[in-house]
Amino acid sequence: MNAIIRTENLTKTFSKFIAVNDVTLKIPEGQVMAIIGPNGAGKTTLINLLTGRLIPDRGRVFFRNADITSMSSSGRVCCGIGRSFQITNIFPRLTVRENVAIPALAHAKQTHSVIRRLAGFQETHKRVDKILEEVGLGDLANLIAGQLSHGDQRRLEIALALTTEPCLLILDEPTAGMNPRERKKALELLGSLAKSGRLTLLIIEHDMDVVFSLADRIVVLNQGSLLAEGSPDEIRKNPRVLDIYLGAAIAGAPEVQKAQLKLEGEKILEVKEIDTFYGLSQALHSVSLKVHKGEAVALLGRNGVGKTTTLRCIMGLNPPRRGSIRFCGEEISRYPSYSIASRGIGYVPDDRRIFPNLSTLENLMLPAQVRWIRKGHWTVDKVAQIFPQLAKIMDRKGRFLSGGEQKMLSIGRALMGDPSLLLLDEPSEGLSPLVLKMLLEALDRIREEGLTTLVADQNVNFAHAVADRAYILDKGAIAYDGAMEELWADKEVLKTYLAV
Repeated sequence: MNAIIRTENLTKTFSKFIAVNDVTLKIPEGQVMAIIGPNGAGKTTLINLLTGRLIPDRGRVFFRNADITSMSSSGRVCCGIGRSFQITNIFPRLTVRENVAIPALAHAKQTHSVIRRLAGFQETHKRVDKILEEVGLGDLANLIAGQLSHGDQRRLEIALALTTEPCLLILDEPTAGMNPRERKKALELLGSLAKSGRLTLLIIEHDMDVVFSLADRIVVLNQGSLLAEGSPDEIRKNPRVLDIYLGAAIAGAPEVQKAQLKLEGEKILEVKEIDTFYGLSQALHSVSLKVHKGEAVALLGRNGVGKTTTLRCIMGLNPPRRGSIRFCGEEISRYPSYSIASRGIGYVPDDRRIFPNLSTLENLMLPAQVRWIRKGHWTVDKVAQIFPQLAKIMDRKGRFLSGGEQKMLSIGRALMGDPSLLLLDEPSEGLSPLVLKMLLEALDRIREEGLTTLVADQNVNFAHAVADRAYILDKGAIAYDGAMEELWADKEVLKTYLAV
């Protein structure tokens, strides 16, 4: 079978860091190929080399036997290469139809008339509607894109890529951050695109269910190099893949055990009937929860139900309009964020927020520069014991870290503020199985140090591994409050609120 795109000895370095190392591969036309590998393996860098966002230091890229190594990204789009990104890229203030119309008009070379109504371009109008129907967004065409759920926004991004009529569609973690129901819809969409016969799909994905259900062939990267390539069955049976990518957690090692700490009964955090708004839109409705000293609590729910908003309320980033938030007995709902942090609450946002131009060590040392932070329990050496991977990359700048390394660094930086309560927003999102196992082990050790945690996540399996108790949010309100083991056993509640 002919290769639609192939590489020869592709290499890319950033300073002294080798991101892609001598990679030679072929992607057969008409197939679905998945690229997998642990965080930092070079997957996104390889995609950026294929799509022209980066130029290799060495090696070449061929598209249908034409050398496109030096071709621009826009030139590659015109040749038939489309892509979506790891972080959703849409126009949030435009309607769904307008989002798709912009690249559709550009592809039809009608952007000079962009001030005219879309209805004036009947063929483009019909094509936009056809694409929206294909991705399952036809009924949402007139909705503002920023109001879509996370899963629908990801499908909209695929619609944007389809407007250029690609013959090769590259998708970077297309199901990241989706709940089970959204993931099912995404799989159905990707499956229909694969069966259409008009597209070759290249997918980067951490979700192994997605990979093994869709891919005809799988490429495994590790530390920038090609580790293995083969059919899904061959990759499943490859011992090097099990050891290096999937890790011992998948190969049969015992599960991480939660630290069994005796709860002292003292409430460290009490949120009582808070209402929170974004403009005129109410995001939280009388939300109440409690966290006791020494325990781990999970805040679960689908995307868009208010998990992040709840953490931001506690941290003072989105203060509640009504209600009370008490930390160690003190009302903090009207305090600014820096004042709340100074009282002992650490916050790790879902987008990590590390400083890209600072090294790992410099990022970790930042809290020590803040005057109100006393010399406390956590040091760089202690953080490195919790996250051994960070000890190896102390001099590497933040922009060269993998997603998993950035996650570790953001947690480590929060620990350096010496908190007594740690808020974690979607800590498991986008992590490979091996890195997820490392994170579970780290959280177990953090808990052994006596730190209290409140974890907002939609991964109920991850929550089950770390939490004593759980709350479920649904439509901005608390729908469940109980022991984690009781929730785990209640399949009806799980199905109703988490679509498991």
